[in-house]
Amino acid sequence: MFNHSNLKRSLVAISAAIAMSTVAVGAAVGPAQASSAPTHVAANA
Repeated sequence: MFNHSNLKRSLVAISAAIAMSTVAVGAAVGPAQASSAPTHVAANA
């Protein structure tokens, strides 16, 4: 029973780490895309 609980805890920790890294990348890339989009449109115009 202890082994199963430990495995579940590890899976939860891995899922949380992936979710946090995804949010961090999204927060870093989102503003960059938003700031580059108007520049790109202005260059085409």
